[in-house]
Amino acid sequence: MASWWCGRFELPHHLEYPSTHIDPTIEKLPKPTLRQHPDLRAYLDRIEVPALYVLGYQAIAEGPYGIVRLAALFPADPFRGGRPEVFALDGDRRSLHRNPPWDDDVDGVSAHLCLYFPEDPDERRWTVEYGLVGLFDLARRHLACEHVWRETDEWPTEDAPHGSAARPVAPRPELRVPSLHAEPKAVRR
Repeated sequence: MASWWCGRFELPHHLEYPSTHIDPTIEKLPKPTLRQHPDLRAYLDRIEVPALYVLGYQAIAEGPYGIVRLAALFPADPFRGGRPEVFALDGDRRSLHRNPPWDDDVDGVSAHLCLYFPEDPDERRWTVEYGLVGLFDLARRHLACEHVWRETDEWPTEDAPHGSAARPVAPRPELRVPSLHAEPKAVRR
């Protein structure tokens, strides 16, 4: 087994640049954090992928909910349809929009954020053209919505159903955010 970026180091660079210059809190997720955080470890155990083969990043979110470390894991190639999984490593876990815990030993509430439905149109979900800064900003907005929900019992944005009731939403191209940068020619598909 090899990492999806092995021999293709332009791919992580494409994710990182210019995001790490725009948001200096974005950095590589330390392998000890990936191996030792109970939610991350449970996720890796569930998908049966060693930490060595998962590309991970972390960033800080700060708001009325406090300071929260965010982790984005890329177990599969996002340039070929693999989607990242995002976790809030700290803070209040109560939320309407979190994925179920990966491990029964974790307190029954998950750190794994449910940011969008994977089958939604491109303008409604994260794609590589938005870079890491776009992914972490999506997670920050999610944490702000969780905070509002905890304070008011109302989810402040569109509230999509989960589980078997989840369905893709209709396309709304006007919501498309401009790409962070043009796709480099060196990225192989």
